[in-house]
Amino acid sequence: MVCQVCGEKSGFFPICKSCNAKKEKGEVSKCEDCGIWKKGDNPLCPDCYWKKQSKTKKQSRDYKKTESEVEDDSFRNKFVATIITNDGHRVRSRAEKIIDDWLYQQKILHAYERKAPITEDLYCDFYLPEWKVWIEYWGSDEVLYIKRKETKKNLYKKYGYKLIELNDSDIEKIDDIMPAKLRSFLPDDFCFD
Repeated sequence: MVCQVCGEKSGFFPICKSCNAKKEKGEVSKCEDCGIWKKGDNPLCPDCYWKKQSKTKKQSRDYKKTESEVEDDSFRNKFVATIITNDGHRVRSRAEKIIDDWLYQQKILHAYERKAPITEDLYCDFYLPEWKVWIEYWGSDEVLYIKRKETKKNLYKKYGYKLIELNDSDIEKIDDIMPAKLRSFLPDDFCFD
């Protein structure tokens, strides 16, 4: 495992010995919302801070949803997350279950439908917080879905996020595809089980 703060080897612990020593000095702390370790003594990590800011802004009376927010809400209402994965996440499709179960079997920490810490509404299919990698499964060729896909891809590019894209053919051979797609984002000593 690698340290959530500095990326150095940490054995079976979320932070390394060096960052653990910094914890005692208040230079490293745990986010109160997501529980990820981070530099500094602020109560929230940058991701959770922006998420909270965005939520507060949206709760104001004069807030109007953007076109992408309306599309995203429509998608969430149309495809309800009812499929339960091995680690208890509720996902929207069989393919997402396969991805989630594969990440769980590899002991890779992941979140499902994580909101990106930006002002625009961007929810990824999967987020790997240790390496700040975003995973999208593109599972439809409907016109509105394609439009939504392009909007999301442009936001990933705009903010310089590390994105892995998967499609139906990737799901069929996930044991081969995922290690290859993840390899460039992981530490050299990372070993897939």
